[in-house]
Amino acid sequence: MTTPVRSLLQITTLVAAPLLAALVIGGVAHADEKDDKARAQKLFVEGRKAIEAGDKANGCAKMRESMGLFAVANTLFNVAQCDEGEGKIAAALEHWERGLALIETQDPRAKVAKERINTLAPRVPRLRIVVPIGQPVSAVVVDGTEFAPSSLSAPLHVEPGEHVIVVRAEGRPDRKHELTLAEKERTEFVATPAAPSAAGVPPTAVVPTASASSTTSEIVPPPPPPPSSSSFRRTAGFVIGGVGVAGLLAAGVTGGVLASRDATIQAACEETGDKKQTCTQSAMDLINGSGPLFVANGIAWGVGAVGVGLGLALVITAPSGKAKDEAQSTAIVPFFVPGGGGASISGRF
Repeated sequence: MTTPVRSLLQITTLVAAPLLAALVIGGVAHADEKDDKARAQKLFVEGRKAIEAGDKANGCAKMRESMGLFAVANTLFNVAQCDEGEGKIAAALEHWERGLALIETQDPRAKVAKERINTLAPRVPRLRIVVPIGQPVSAVVVDGTEFAPSSLSAPLHVEPGEHVIVVRAEGRPDRKHELTLAEKERTEFVATPAAPSAAGVPPTAVVPTASASSTTSEIVPPPPPPPSSSSFRRTAGFVIGGVGVAGLLAAGVTGGVLASRDATIQAACEETGDKKQTCTQSAMDLINGSGPLFVANGIAWGVGAVGVGLGLALVITAPSGKAKDEAQSTAIVPFFVPGGGGASISGRF
């Protein structure tokens, strides 16, 4: 026998369940659009379309912007190809190596990456900077990037062409050197400071554009990633989700009360002829008094659905701060660069 209270419970369930699912899915999609990873993926897709349309300058710019937000293997490989096309072989070597480090050895892209690394590595100039023992050198600036003497134990990978080196020492003027390196060249530079400045004459200084504390394979390091909102987003997600769980608990409690009333009403009502029901006065009082409970149950379901959906979306889409390769498909195609060519990698983000 179907009572009015049971009909209300069925309607509530039918409305609340799809609402909860829609809010969870919609909340995840909305929050994900604001995530750095989603922005990086959008830039990656736009960059690939521009490159395939022949607009390599715009496409490569978008690829590099995507890499700065969320670097996955396919982005690094595409940026490496852009670097090679622009003659930046040191940068290309670094990006091929970084991308290779993010994939498994059995990945089909690994073979292409290793081939490009083996081709580029012998061509990239190496600059070894030696600071003699006992020299009061405080820093060495290479093409605007400042290095501490302790970080110069390994040779630097630099681009072919002209380079400016500035040697710094406390209380002394900067000493500037210029040198030109060709492809495959290996050069050692001894960093000795200038003589102390004359009394009363302040030392001149060259302000660097960047600094480095450890040896890098590229003179100009990539910009730091934007600050992550992971902690705040997760905290907000748990708080809002907690409110949603409380709403679902309230919905369960009021639903249980309504179910109990429904059982009582069924026992106090009986069917008569022509499919009509006859109920006692107490059953009619329960039916009439169930309206406020139904309203409270509906509100609790709404609060629970919104809270759990939005909270789950915030927690799931909180940036992890760790770039993982999630490429979905890859194609290996030929490409050409100045002085030669080879196989390249094209695929989704």
